Amino acid sequence: MESVSQLTQWAWLIPLYGGMAALLSLPWSLGLLKGQKSAAFAGIAAMAVAFGHSLFALLASLGSPEPYRLSLSWLNAGDVHLDLTLLFTPLTLGMLTLVTGISFLVQIYSLSYMAAEGGLPRYYGLLNFFTAAMLGLVISDNLLITYACWELMGLCSYLLVGFWFHKASATQAARKAFLTTRVGDFLLLVGIVALYVTAGTLDFAALGIWAETAQLAPAFAAFLTLLLFAGPVGKSAQFPLHVWLPDAMEGPTPVSALIHAATMVAAGVFLVVKLEPVFALSPFTMGFIAWTGAVTALGSALIALVQNDIKRVLAYSTISQLGYMFMALGAGHPEAAVFHLFTHAFFKAMLFLGSGSVIHAMHEAEHQTHSHLDVQDMRYMGGLLGRMPITATTFGLGVLSIAGVFPLAGFWSKDSVLHALQEATEQSPQFSGVYLVALVTACLTAFYMSRQFFLTFTGKARTPEAASVHESPWLMTLPLAVLAVPSGIAGFLGNAWFVKEELSLSLLTLSTAVVALGFTASFLLYGVKIPTGGMSKVLAPIHTALENRLYLDALYERTVVAGTVQLGALFAWFDRTIVDGLVNAISTLTWAGAETLKYLENGKAQVYLLVVMASVLTLGLLSYTVQAGSLPGL
Repeated sequence: MESVSQLTQWAWLIPLYGGMAALLSLPWSLGLLKGQKSAAFAGIAAMAVAFGHSLFALLASLGSPEPYRLSLSWLNAGDVHLDLTLLFTPLTLGMLTLVTGISFLVQIYSLSYMAAEGGLPRYYGLLNFFTAAMLGLVISDNLLITYACWELMGLCSYLLVGFWFHKASATQAARKAFLTTRVGDFLLLVGIVALYVTAGTLDFAALGIWAETAQLAPAFAAFLTLLLFAGPVGKSAQFPLHVWLPDAMEGPTPVSALIHAATMVAAGVFLVVKLEPVFALSPFTMGFIAWTGAVTALGSALIALVQNDIKRVLAYSTISQLGYMFMALGAGHPEAAVFHLFTHAFFKAMLFLGSGSVIHAMHEAEHQTHSHLDVQDMRYMGGLLGRMPITATTFGLGVLSIAGVFPLAGFWSKDSVLHALQEATEQSPQFSGVYLVALVTACLTAFYMSRQFFLTFTGKARTPEAASVHESPWLMTLPLAVLAVPSGIAGFLGNAWFVKEELSLSLLTLSTAVVALGFTASFLLYGVKIPTGGMSKVLAPIHTALENRLYLDALYERTVVAGTVQLGALFAWFDRTIVDGLVNAISTLTWAGAETLKYLENGKAQVYLLVVMASVLTLGLLSYTVQAGSLPGL
């Protein structure tokens, strides 16, 4: 027991394993050492150690659930006292196990997926640094450390999304992700400063105690908490700052799996959970959080209905599922949000890695046929079920789980969110609309996810490339098989250990009915392919709007982006014309004066005496004139 306790006390090392692996990759990244896979193996080994340490520390915490806190004084100046505090509880250690486990599987998967790519040391270094930043955020019990790790993740996501920087689309997507999240991050920083001035502390535990007795004006409480919520809106891709996440698909698929499952997008949810007592100070903000999640979940689900890119469907699915988590948070049930966060990490990582397996197989077939297909477009696929059985089976399991089919993981966590919204509706009618949106979104989720499965894996191959694909290497299928286990059973175990919610027969019936409706509609349209008649023409304008992402990206392009460009042009004109013109005028006058006066400095004494005499005579004449009154007023 003592050795296990020591593992818990030394759990602060867990983020450092990834950080050290990232540093060790530098000599290979800079070309100082040869052998790209050496850096990859070092990263995988470091993450394996981190996962093992996290797992044993978690087991120790289950036997002794008392939290372990590690604090280090960082700044003491007058009345300002800031500590660097780390907290280890079963929740944080479980999150450490989740993040390190998924990162470990993603890195194994990447050995095969990225084998033909250059820059492998840079890739693995960034993956480990990214993971380390998320791990630091998880264990931090202080907003100062949290924000530092928060920004490090933003930097890593920028570098990973733009990993293929030779592609214009990748660099644009990286900039879009970085700048969009900066909006929320700046407001979050303002909120942190305002919270420190108000509460006098940045420690989460102390903030919870302060919030129990805090008496804030409703308007100020709403203002303060909305500033804090802006950061999670950006990081977790909620409306209206959600536009960066679909474009982030330009990065390598394993990166997408890590971002969408266990790191960046989960950070926003985790921060709101940690600050839940502070957010509870403003009922307005709690309702705002719930409705933000509802609008995001429904809007993203609608857009996902018409997407043809296999990764973009999953991207909008992630945004929608994050909306579910924020609905639960706004309803005052953080346990339901965290439960769905955990289960979603498993099946979403499996789905993204499954999509990567399909893309990898299509890409290889494309090379063999020397064609130029869009290997991510599901319309060029079909019939992959028999050719890629492991990928298809695990992907199908992920589809059923995310849709909420009993008894898979997604069922338990999604029904936990629905149950939380049902309870909130009974207490406050304002949540009835949120509850209805959650049910509609569940139906849409079943529809677009099964549509994705039908288009990709069933029917006949629609292209020669799809007809010639084969199963991916075992390094890619092994992580899929491993993730299939928690995607199936994690919900039941989590409900028994964590949420401990009794199964409601009425809710089970209702949620199953809406999911069945979505599956049935998708099967008829994409499985059986019944003729739609004139319905397609009627729905054509809606289809076009959804294809264009409800025109939000175009709106931002014409307002925010165009306005910023015009403002930059105005500042550039002011800098070139006014600022530079003033500086140039002063230099010109100085030069002209010097050019004029230099002729008086010729080194001849008689000239200097002549100037002195002329000056004396001029001053004497001027003095006489003034005394004579010829210049009145002087």
